[in-house]
Amino acid sequence: MSKSIFKKGMLASSIALILTSGTSAMAAEQVSSVAESDIEVIEVKGIRSSLKENINAKRFSSNVSDVITSEDIGKFPDKNVAETLSRITGVAVSREFGEGEKVSIRGAGPKYNRTLLNGQTVGTADWFILDEANRSFNYTMLPSVIVKSLEVNKSPVASIDEGSIGGTIVLRTRRPLEMDANSVSLSLEGQYSETSEETDPQLAGMYSWKNEDESFGVMVSAVKQERNLERQGFEVLGWVESADDKYSVPRNIGAPKFVQSRERETIFATLQYAPTDSLLMTLNYLDSKMDVDNQNSNLINFAFGDRAEIIANATKIENGAILASSAGGNYAYNFINRVSSTQTDQLHLDVDYQGDGYSLNVELGRTEAKGGTYRETSWEYVAVGAGYEYDLTGTPNVNVGVNPADGNNFAAGWIWGGAKPTTDEETFAQADLTFDVEFGPFTAIKTGVKYRQAERTQGRHAYSWHAPFADGGPDSDHYLDHIFDSCPTLATCGLDANGAISIDAGVTGNITQQVSHNRGLMEDIAFNGLNGVSAAYAIHDNLAEIWEVKEDILALYVQGDFSGDGYRGNVGLRHVSTDQTSYGYEFSGDSWGLNTINGDWLTPKVLNWVSQDNDYSEFLPSFNIAFDLTDEQVFRVGAARVMARQNWADISSSETFGSLTGGRGTGSRGNPNLAPTIANQFDLSWEWYYDDASMLSVAYFAKDLSSLRSTVTVTEDRYDQENDVFVPVDFAQPGNGLGGSIQGIELGLQHDFGGFGVSANYTYTDASADEERDISKAGTGLVEGTSKNMLNLMAFYENDDYQARIMYNFRSDWYKGLHFNGDELFNDSFGQWDASASYNVNQYVTLTLEAVNLTDEEIVEYNTNEERIMSIYSNGRRYVAGIRVNF
Repeated sequence: MSKSIFKKGMLASSIALILTSGTSAMAAEQVSSVAESDIEVIEVKGIRSSLKENINAKRFSSNVSDVITSEDIGKFPDKNVAETLSRITGVAVSREFGEGEKVSIRGAGPKYNRTLLNGQTVGTADWFILDEANRSFNYTMLPSVIVKSLEVNKSPVASIDEGSIGGTIVLRTRRPLEMDANSVSLSLEGQYSETSEETDPQLAGMYSWKNEDESFGVMVSAVKQERNLERQGFEVLGWVESADDKYSVPRNIGAPKFVQSRERETIFATLQYAPTDSLLMTLNYLDSKMDVDNQNSNLINFAFGDRAEIIANATKIENGAILASSAGGNYAYNFINRVSSTQTDQLHLDVDYQGDGYSLNVELGRTEAKGGTYRETSWEYVAVGAGYEYDLTGTPNVNVGVNPADGNNFAAGWIWGGAKPTTDEETFAQADLTFDVEFGPFTAIKTGVKYRQAERTQGRHAYSWHAPFADGGPDSDHYLDHIFDSCPTLATCGLDANGAISIDAGVTGNITQQVSHNRGLMEDIAFNGLNGVSAAYAIHDNLAEIWEVKEDILALYVQGDFSGDGYRGNVGLRHVSTDQTSYGYEFSGDSWGLNTINGDWLTPKVLNWVSQDNDYSEFLPSFNIAFDLTDEQVFRVGAARVMARQNWADISSSETFGSLTGGRGTGSRGNPNLAPTIANQFDLSWEWYYDDASMLSVAYFAKDLSSLRSTVTVTEDRYDQENDVFVPVDFAQPGNGLGGSIQGIELGLQHDFGGFGVSANYTYTDASADEERDISKAGTGLVEGTSKNMLNLMAFYENDDYQARIMYNFRSDWYKGLHFNGDELFNDSFGQWDASASYNVNQYVTLTLEAVNLTDEEIVEYNTNEERIMSIYSNGRRYVAGIRVNF
């Protein structure tokens, strides 16, 4: 790549990166080379110009794609990239904790889409103990300020990494040889959250330098952010059916309060060296870490244990679900305290060489992530026989038979805990070779090879304070007895010393009047000691939840780029082979699935680390062509065969299940023999660029899916430590099922009136599975992640000094997969209003103001039917004020 490429105008130099769907900067440059001479050079300045650049990049791309530039990202009220992606046609995000985390594209859920940073994988290890290990990227790890551009590739090309059904997202970072020497950007923001009532800071800075010869450059950016997150809500943790009657009874009914302290630090650095006009070496380094200690308190019952009484006292029943009733059972506090974190890094070397009539790109690198819950302690105090009444219609109403804000009413019940660390690693190497040719319509022939070695692991510990060797002092059998002898109620040891609180959630009744637990004291007692007796507990390997999956992936491709009078495109073939090995424990059931590692207690007679192979290969052809119907209109056709590997947890040997109190449980488990999901897809797109910042587009997409996951139920006994009994557990296990289809239409409009403008896009998606729907079997006949209707609206105004915009993002209800307890989980329709404004004090300084979730929308989840509510969560509004300095 010659230096002349580095010195092009701002857009022309970035289009060579943006228009790629491929795995290298070299591939990106040549995808766009056909149209590069026609690309208008735009100086990005303001909302209108950034929208104009996005249109320009889309217009001259060779495949169906959408682009957002860094200037646009900076203008959205978005603290991470996922929320920015949600503005794109056909893209939806999840916001379980009020911040975008996972991305769905064109009806394909998060597990069926890949995100690449500068063309390569970034390792992800989720912090939340209830999250399953999946292949989707967690966007909370990547602040948007370090990103130069992002592209959603909806129709693939052979040079793109495989692994996506919906689309492949490529994030591009800034490079020092493309920037002015001694460029500096600084920002300081304060974010106020209504739920936590805290104002949290964010600092960001970037410095870029290059020498006068523009042969060597360094760019460093850093972000430090704090956020006190609080989510209050209402939960029904599943619905229980029985062969003995026709009713569905709520499993647990509670009002939780989740509190988390997030501290995120991200460093991204790039070195570039161009010793000759033909050679460019780029070294990227990312390090992002987030401490996410959290706690959850929940005042919860065990309604499924009172089944007969609830049925007898039912006052409202709909579709067999008992929505209103009363019983004389228990209500309990569950106080869960977690020490959690997540960290990811990536080292990526990118070498480009431009020869005479050919170019070579070589990339090497490694990414590592580690995270999870490293320590958990959970306390349960119970109001035995308190009784309760509930009504789940409309705004739920729940009343407990005792005053829940009085700790004296709750007696000692149980203490449990553990840890769940995870890792994600990948080493990659690739080489891409491009030859310039003049062979009929073909202008370039590309070929390449890529090798990836990936490994995902999960550990799982369980703690037992009632172990026989857990000394409880002279008056107690073990340490758990000592704790409860000393602290028989919540009020006796000061466990309720933080006083009473009111839960501000979508529920009424006295269930909202609760005790605020003393986390520090609970952790001190559990791990240090109480009244002169040192803490003692057993640490077990929870054998069924410990696993490892390795993959060796080899990809080869050949691709031809072609162009002619009024058309351009590419055709190619990618071959991918995957060697997959899943590891886990094979063990006897005589130790309840536990292996004590810090004392002599539980050891299974049979304990072996075993493996299971599942190897497969696929040919993935692709074809894209764009016709310039007129100077303003483009018509595109794309066809391809694509594949997505199954989630790590789904192909592991793991199993997990919920509470066993009540005599029966539900859970989920993996299946190492799962095949990848394959789809044949077809795309049509018509685009009318009737002004330089205005366009109208219509797109149709269709995906014929094979080997969608099915779900089978396997019932096995598991040990309930609290009640010292074995109980049956119904495990939902994925299998290789029938196929299905996804098709839809995308409509997009962007119009500039001069000084103000509007943007709107709508996506209709129809998804169906070939498997027959059987509501008695969880997950059958469903396609994950698909909303039938999605809508984005935006209006903006700007002049030389002021900029403002308001945005609305909506998606209709969608199936999210199986809950951790094995029940189907759906998300109700969700719409959110956001706004931003800025004032340019001078050419260097800008003041900003942003608002997120202006109408305080709630996240509502349900099971199978909307009346079977699962959760109502409130994340509240957020307001951000800041100052940016660029020079």
